Amino acid sequence: MIKKDIFNGNTRERLESSAREKLYSFFMAEKRLRGGIVNATCLVKEMRANHGLGVIETLVLGQACIAALLLTSTLKNKDRIRLNIDCSGPVKGIDVESNVFGEVKGFLKNPVFSAQASGEERSVSAFFGAGFLSLTKYLEKAKIPYTGKIALEYGDIAGDLANYYLQSEQTPTAFNLSVAFDSQGDVTGAGGLFVQAMPGADEDLLANAETAIGKMGSIGDAIARSVDITDLVNTHFKFLAPVFLKYSRVAFFCRCTRENMLGHLACLGQEDIDDLLEKGPFPLEIKCHNCSSVYTFSRADLEKLKK
Repeated sequence: MIKKDIFNGNTRERLESSAREKLYSFFMAEKRLRGGIVNATCLVKEMRANHGLGVIETLVLGQACIAALLLTSTLKNKDRIRLNIDCSGPVKGIDVESNVFGEVKGFLKNPVFSAQASGEERSVSAFFGAGFLSLTKYLEKAKIPYTGKIALEYGDIAGDLANYYLQSEQTPTAFNLSVAFDSQGDVTGAGGLFVQAMPGADEDLLANAETAIGKMGSIGDAIARSVDITDLVNTHFKFLAPVFLKYSRVAFFCRCTRENMLGHLACLGQEDIDDLLEKGPFPLEIKCHNCSSVYTFSRADLEKLKK
């Protein structure tokens, strides 16, 4: 992956920002509820820089990345999860993947949708339109991936994910996903929280937890004010006695490399390679759709493949 430097070479600032990027998992109400909370501010900034996104595009893809990260707190081993949305609105869709190591990558199927939307499409939900949300779990100990799918009902990632868990897994779940911006459109804070029912959780307990989530407000705004995310949980869920289990790093990270891309070129047929050598252009550029890293290849690189 070729990650754009949003810190202008300031190594200390980069390390300090990365140190604050954590995903915490916790239990509440004597293990009748579980949850996770994440600070993903630097992650969203780097994702935005690599993809070159506008404010609304950053909000939508940022929320999807935050949601995917939160869901990895329910996984183990080398498991990973993929969140995919296909829709009829200007967004066209979202594809995001995260793993238990806290790495997330993904892209918008239309990275300039806000500029192409009509004047009537002013809300985020209008940008989605009709469509489907699917979650695919790649479990290390499973022979094949498991995928669940529902129709979009809210045009809101948090609402549709909650609906997915209720419909597909019969597990009441609530999400709070937010990306905060300043008056210049720069990201000032990004984070999210989810709470999920465990066996033994009654309706009153769930209702109280959802009320607390509603009173939290924007987690992104709280992070922008330098509020510690564990304090957010302890303050708003004090009556449920939260107990933190672990935390892990999170990062916008893609495992693409120049060698991998060269391997894809090597899979082309001889006629295709000859056509590229004849028509070019050179240097040949290949872009990774997950992170927008661009890898270049010379005529000499393709000649070696031909040999």
